[in-house]
Amino acid sequence: IKFSAISSNGGAENIALLFNGEIDAGHTNNADILMAYTGQEPFKEKLEPIQLSSHGALTQIVAVRADSDINSIYDLEGRKVILGAAGSGVATDVSNYFRLAGINIEPIFLDIAQTGDAFIAGRADAALLLFRNGQPYPLNMEVEAAMDVKYLPWDPEINKQMVEITAGIPGVITPDASPFITEPIEVYMNPQVLVVRADLDEELAYTIVKTLVENVDELIAITPHLEMVSKDNITKGLISKFPVHPGAVRYYKEAGIWEDRLTELK
Repeated sequence: IKFSAISSNGGAENIALLFNGEIDAGHTNNADILMAYTGQEPFKEKLEPIQLSSHGALTQIVAVRADSDINSIYDLEGRKVILGAAGSGVATDVSNYFRLAGINIEPIFLDIAQTGDAFIAGRADAALLLFRNGQPYPLNMEVEAAMDVKYLPWDPEINKQMVEITAGIPGVITPDASPFITEPIEVYMNPQVLVVRADLDEELAYTIVKTLVENVDELIAITPHLEMVSKDNITKGLISKFPVHPGAVRYYKEAGIWEDRLTELK
């Protein structure tokens, strides 16, 4: 298989590029997939990306300066909070979280490259820092190297609602992820999913998934973020309410890892 990679602003843009015909596959997450299927902003119409594989989960936790008087997410009422890029799945997801919790914030929309500088400079009271498969993003390390921070626990009851609404998964971020996390924090996690169009050739879909799963060591050598791509994990983040490509389904069934909770595209 020959391919080329391009950079983008995240999962929502990847879905848009997929249906514009500019890419043939793209990484996204449950929140962006849900928005695409329902035609919510930033999408102008309903789109139906088809799941191929999953590669772990992304979550976010609100961070404030260590000396801040903000000690709970409920103290964020009326405060400036950096949510991520406008229209991104993360920003929409967390906006919905605050709405469910009855917290009215002053949102600031910045992409990941801008978030660290703005937060360190004091242009916001709080920022969302990111964790992939339980481990910190480089953004977190940039912020933590510049100043001491305090991570605010989420509300476990709102977490449960978000898991139900967004097809997310419950999780825990442990103290080994940051020197500023002193006890486990319950989170809701966003599965990271590789999606394609329904018209992707079945044999090609089968070959892509088979190649990913059966060459895990080589993948990890390229980037450790792909350590979740294995027979044990590759279907765990697939979302039951959205279809999986038949080519991928064929491989999963042959490998004995297909899950009955999942749906095959017809």
